[in-house]
Order: sequence, then C-alpha cells, then structure tokens
Amino acid sequence: MKSILIIDDEQAVRDSFADYFEDRLWLPIRAESAEDALDLLETESPDAAVVDVRLPGMDGNDFIRKAYPLNPETAFIICTGSPEYLVPPDLMEVPCVSDRLFKKPVTRMDNLEKEIIRTIRNIHGKEVADE
Repeated sequence: MKSILIIDDEQAVRDSFADYFEDRLWLPIRAESAEDALDLLETESPDAAVVDVRLPGMDGNDFIRKAYPLNPETAFIICTGSPEYLVPPDLMEVPCVSDRLFKKPVTRMDNLEKEIIRTIRNIHGKEVADE
C-alpha cells in the first residue's frame, strides 16, 4: 500500500487529507509538527509527504531540508495557506520536491493526488501501483 505523510498543525486539515487519501487506498501517516514528522521518519518511509509551510517550531521548508537526506525516495508536495509564499530556490533544486505549489484550502484533492503520483514517477521512473 502507498503511504503518505501529512504534516499540518491544524487537525481538521490533517483529518480531511487523511480521509481523502485513505479512501483512495493510501496509508495516511499524520504529524502535527515537523519535529513529530522527523521522529516518524525514523521508523516510516512514506512514498510521499504533504507539507504545510507554517508550522509551530521548525517550518515546512526546514523539514524538507532535513527529511530529504533521510528519505530521498519520498515525494514532497508543499501545501500552504500563505498567499505570498514562494518555494525557496534551494528546494526547487531537490528532485523529489514538486514544482507545483498547492494553496489551502485545496478544493481539488484529485489534482493534489495526481501531482503526488507524478512526482513519485519522476523520482522512480515508473508507475505507482495501487497495491
């Protein structure tokens, strides 16, 4: 089963994303902070991560910077409620970070899922199975 790490400090957002992906046969893994997510990466290797930028403590950008060396096969998709946010240039250079930014609220979850699958394909050079 494909797994997806959902990092957001708002429980309603985590639950909404997790419900959608669970219905689409993904195994959702939830974290309310970047620090919690990094702890989870010690035992989990998710196929993808949806990362909020504004988090208490470490922000989403720094999470990706720390998580990428630990899990270079994970696709990272940034999802933010900040209208002025731009992906930092150093993250745009990381091959597993999607170049497509999603703004909250995400009204088309199917587009988010398609982008996740596209990013995973780019990393692995293969199709993503619906195990």
